[in-house]
Amino acid sequence: MLTSLQDTITAIATPRGHGAIAVIRISGQKSLHIAQMIFTPYYTGQVIQKGKATLGYITNTQSDIVTNIDQVIITFYCNPHSYTGEDIIEISCHGGSFIVQEILQLILQHGARLAEPGEFTQRAFLNGKLDLVQAESVNDLINARTQSSLQLSFTQLKGGLSTDLSTLKNALRQELALLEHELDFSEEEMQFSSRQKLVKDITTFITHLNDLVQSFQFGKIIREGARIVITGKPNVGKSSILNRLLREDRAIVSEIPGTTRDSLEESLNIDGVLFVVIDTAGLRKTTDLIEAEGVRRTENLVKTADIILHIIDSSNPDALNEPLQFTVAARQKMIIVFNKIDIYKPDIVALLENIYKANPIVKLSAKTGEGFEFLKKEMLDYVLKEQNFPLSQTISNVRHLNALERCRDFLRNTLTSLDGQLPPEFIAMDIRGALNCIGEITGEVTGDDIINDIFSHFCIGK
Repeated sequence: MLTSLQDTITAIATPRGHGAIAVIRISGQKSLHIAQMIFTPYYTGQVIQKGKATLGYITNTQSDIVTNIDQVIITFYCNPHSYTGEDIIEISCHGGSFIVQEILQLILQHGARLAEPGEFTQRAFLNGKLDLVQAESVNDLINARTQSSLQLSFTQLKGGLSTDLSTLKNALRQELALLEHELDFSEEEMQFSSRQKLVKDITTFITHLNDLVQSFQFGKIIREGARIVITGKPNVGKSSILNRLLREDRAIVSEIPGTTRDSLEESLNIDGVLFVVIDTAGLRKTTDLIEAEGVRRTENLVKTADIILHIIDSSNPDALNEPLQFTVAARQKMIIVFNKIDIYKPDIVALLENIYKANPIVKLSAKTGEGFEFLKKEMLDYVLKEQNFPLSQTISNVRHLNALERCRDFLRNTLTSLDGQLPPEFIAMDIRGALNCIGEITGEVTGDDIINDIFSHFCIGK
């Protein structure tokens, strides 16, 4: 995208459709001029003033007969004290689709063009109002679905992660400045940077980067939701458990084995944390080609799950002979659920508890609802145990993760160079690489293609 900042852009900033009000936004050098051309103040002698809301009419003067389209309120945000850093006009009008389109067409006729997706926020970034981390958090804030994801997005919008990265960046720049000073006096072989202190500082930086990288798993869950895959043999109650969690009949429940042949995905909010719960086909050997495909898909879902709820029928003696055919990695993220405790056999449950003692165990009844509050608590505790870092030092973006991992690699190379007592130019080269990686995150050295891709995922009008 990266279109000319000389253009004046406009877009509808509120969702399309009928509503009480709608907001149309104009940004750029011609914003005020366009507003003055189409706006008639309600009170004679009034003019549009910066920082004030003005009541009046949107008027079409381009036809033979001057007509008022709507009564509106216009607010003028003068540069640089605006979201984009440019002059911005916001028109609050009635929310009928026809009214909104009429006003928008009038603005376009007076010299503005339609904004691209995310172009308002892109201009805020290009004009230095936001860095790239904050700009991305705007989109995350809009798409937040839970209290936790809202808090994480808002923390980053306020500059929590940016401030943390800025502190690291400034420290690295100081180290680099001393090394480059040595290069200026290379013939005298003067050393301005203590190698012992440099090793200590770089080691501290790497430890901090490790913390940021490790925070990604928790941050990703908060941003996108924890993927919960429900597994188990046919007829152990997987679909009934999903329905009970959602408090609605979303999955078909039947006594016929193999009823669920494909995965069913639903969202669940537990105390401000999003869970994406996936009901799957029962795990068993089958000659039915469609059911076999469902089993194969279940096995693939298990690999990407954050938590596995493995359901066991606590009333069925055959459960004692059920082999738990999962990888070590899958077993480490598994909660064992004993279903049907309303008709369970105590001796069977006692033996099952011994078999699955390495995992958290929940006993419940999909029929009566007993045990479901405890199950939700276990699911929530499993997610929150990963929250070892403040939100200001939590990352949730894959782009940030990749850049931080490369930054850490450069600093590890720096330690190798220091250990090998290499000349300062080799040490400086790796520190510059680390700085560039941080710059990619904040947008200081990010390529146009990456910037275009980031803002293309925004809605038009933001």
